[in-house]
Amino acid sequence: MIQIVVKQIRTNKIRISLSGHAMSGVYGHDIVCAAISVLLDHTATHLSKKKEIDNGVTYQLTAYIQNKIDKAFVDALIDELTELAVTNYPKYLVMLKDE
Repeated sequence: MIQIVVKQIRTNKIRISLSGHAMSGVYGHDIVCAAISVLLDHTATHLSKKKEIDNGVTYQLTAYIQNKIDKAFVDALIDELTELAVTNYPKYLVMLKDE
């Protein structure tokens, strides 16, 4: 199961951390992991300022919100991850908010 933790550090700084594996399919053909990877890559690519840490076991994206576009990308990412965890694939993902 993938664990996703969203932490608001400051008004303009949000950290999204992921660990685990969905195990919804054979490694390399896991649609849940693929969906999450696409969402994370898409968001990280379009942020004005970010820090990524990926050690192969955990992934962490720290977004520094510089403008309305950055905020829209981060909000959309959190919304989509929540939708995947709550509605689409609840047995493969858990979404936590660390306020």
